[in-house]
Amino acid sequence: NMELAFEKNAVDHLQKLVCQVASQEETAETVVPDSLPDVGRIVGCWGVPVIRSKEWRQNGMGASGGISAWVLYVPEEGGPARQVSVYLPFTVKWEFPPTEQEGQMRVSCRLRSIDARMVNSRKILVRASLACQGEAYCPGQAVFYTLPAPPKELEVLRQRLPLQLPTELTEKSFLLDEELELPGGAPAVREMVSYQVRPMVTDAKVLGEKAVFKGTCGLHFLYMTPEDRLAVWDFELPFSQYTELSRVYDQEEELQIEPVLTGVEVTADEEGRRLRLKCSVAAQCLVLAKQTVDLVQDLYSLRCGVTPQLQRLPMKSRLDRQQLREQAESSFPLEGGTLIDSTVSPDLPKIRREGEEMEIESPVWCSVLYYDESGELQGRSAHTSALSRIRLADGCTCEASSQISGPLQWSSGGGSATIRAPMEVTVDSFGSGDLEMIAGAELSEPGKPDPDRPSLIVRAPLAGQSLWELAKACGSTVEAIRGANHLPQEGPAPEGLLLIPVF
Repeated sequence: NMELAFEKNAVDHLQKLVCQVASQEETAETVVPDSLPDVGRIVGCWGVPVIRSKEWRQNGMGASGGISAWVLYVPEEGGPARQVSVYLPFTVKWEFPPTEQEGQMRVSCRLRSIDARMVNSRKILVRASLACQGEAYCPGQAVFYTLPAPPKELEVLRQRLPLQLPTELTEKSFLLDEELELPGGAPAVREMVSYQVRPMVTDAKVLGEKAVFKGTCGLHFLYMTPEDRLAVWDFELPFSQYTELSRVYDQEEELQIEPVLTGVEVTADEEGRRLRLKCSVAAQCLVLAKQTVDLVQDLYSLRCGVTPQLQRLPMKSRLDRQQLREQAESSFPLEGGTLIDSTVSPDLPKIRREGEEMEIESPVWCSVLYYDESGELQGRSAHTSALSRIRLADGCTCEASSQISGPLQWSSGGGSATIRAPMEVTVDSFGSGDLEMIAGAELSEPGKPDPDRPSLIVRAPLAGQSLWELAKACGSTVEAIRGANHLPQEGPAPEGLLLIPVF
């Protein structure tokens, strides 16, 4: 017997240990300061989550942070609305099989909803629902096998497989420290009520040994005017950043960036015309490099026996990436009132299979603030979602992420207000099962030919049978079948009878 000499090709990459979503609720009580009047009723509650730190352990990982929250209430004895702030700390943990390797992690945090209720006229309870996704990566290596110089009597089916594997995860922290001036037509700020800060990356690419990205940081600001009326204003700050990578790439790589807030502070000056925004962001940069590997998918011999050594490699190969544009919509009763403010907070998507389709639900929590027809301040909140559908072969999987992709749109009429949030839903589709390849083979001594074996047979391929499978089953070669039937060099097996030379 003869052992065939296969060559090894090792590809270094980052192996994803786990990708999990942790959901939890946080609550905190706060006492109304002595300088503020008693609480009559609560009309609104908002919050901004930040990630303060991340920790890697041998059997898991964790992240800690907090939610800066604001409660708006109407005093018991009437008068202008007042605001109380509260901080809700949180810690999230994810577990994975124990490992001695020092890995890296990527996290994202979404505020699913937040609300407040009165405990009594001097105490408020705030409750927030969080969804945090954690991904753990550690250095890994995928080994592929090829047969560069097969014997003449061996028929080899090769496969060239394009792969896109994560190769590097790095983080760039940067600070946005800006003074923002309200336009002349906007009323001045007497007191800040709440704000929403949303960093969004609009363009990212790898240039040599640098990860380069740019985007915008949106600030939505709700405040009280000197006339004790509520007002809102929106600012959009552009940013452009880069970070060094550990090696030089050839610009064929994909760069995925997950920005998270690590700190936010918004203050107004004494005149109420200028705002100071200090916002720290951690941009988690994942590089996916393109690799092309050659595999031996199958082999056989017309003269010798072949004993292949099969090997399975756990490999999640991405098929494609789709960017879907959707819209989340929610309606609230307004009944002749005036809408003041609307905010939305996107949750992590939920994925369900329905036959050959995958349904991606992107939940969104919406809240509105308005004056009713009698001039009383009111607030409402509700959950809604945007639905997307893609076709996906049985056994394949997909992952999804979503973000608000533009300014909110709202309209009122017929006693209600409708909020519309444009969303960008990114869907990655992955192949099913492990990658199977031949890692080695052994040839036995040639056998004696069968004198009664015909030199030519006529047969039609079975349903779904390839020319390779037909040739292997009949003791022929693909080239011989193509030549005998004048078939083109490329293409599937045709229907109908074929002349098959037998060797």
